[in-house]
Amino acid sequence: MHNGYDLELLQNIAESLKIPVVICGGAATKQDFAFAEEKGASAMAAGSMFVFQRPHNAVLISYDV
Repeated sequence: MHNGYDLELLQNIAESLKIPVVICGGAATKQDFAFAEEKGASAMAAGSMFVFQRPHNAVLISYDV
């Protein structure tokens, strides 16, 4: 939905487990990665963020970080 990760859920899960947690679904900006790391994510997935670009959800050909 490109609304950011569910950070409250992420933090609850990360605090409950002793294994790395990978979050997937919702990233809209590079800042979402930092927020996820702060809440305990070991890695983040963000496929749609890199493929579909606003305002028309056009398919991305190249991405410059």
